[in-house]
Amino acid sequence: MQKIKIISAVGLLILGAGLNGCAVFPKCTPENCASDKEINAEVRKLFGQHTELGAPAELHIQTINGVVYMNGPVNSEFEVQHAEALARQVANVKDVNNNLYPRSNSR
Repeated sequence: MQKIKIISAVGLLILGAGLNGCAVFPKCTPENCASDKEINAEVRKLFGQHTELGAPAELHIQTINGVVYMNGPVNSEFEVQHAEALARQVANVKDVNNNLYPRSNSR
């Protein structure tokens, strides 16, 4: 009986530690949401002006609390870095989470 309690307790600790890694975002305030939408629009506009990054529709861009998340394929590692530099130029961007990848490394 004691072993079962110990095993259960260890299992709950492991489960709790694993859940701790889940992303939780605070609720969006009207100011945050508006700002995030503006950041997203500006990043998309910049990417549209740089056709070397490929079709903007291929890239997934999302802004949450001033952090720009970018996912999708581009043509080269240089373009991965270039896209991040462009996103960082946008006003009110706090950080950039760059998950872009060269097409040759398609996932």
